[in-house]
Amino acid sequence: MLASFDVATLYVRNVPEDVIEKLRANAAANGRSLNAEALEILEDAAAEPRATPITDRIEAIAKRLNLGPDDLDPAQVVRELRDAEDPRSL
Repeated sequence: MLASFDVATLYVRNVPEDVIEKLRANAAANGRSLNAEALEILEDAAAEPRATPITDRIEAIAKRLNLGPDDLDPAQVVRELRDAEDPRSL
């Protein structure tokens, strides 16, 4: 009997052809299939610790803009972006 593994399937749409070609070239250079190459990249990305939390990045931007602590509430900015119908319009 075959072993059962809990795995998910991930579909990525609208991948530009040049990205696919680069992945194929990297896969061939590494002796892997395209799927194995993509999975390796995803595993590496998932294993990396998260970068600076967004609130810290917003605070850093505020400091560069010489905004004081009362001028910007990072948590409120995140809430507004999260709740906006189109965050790009903000």
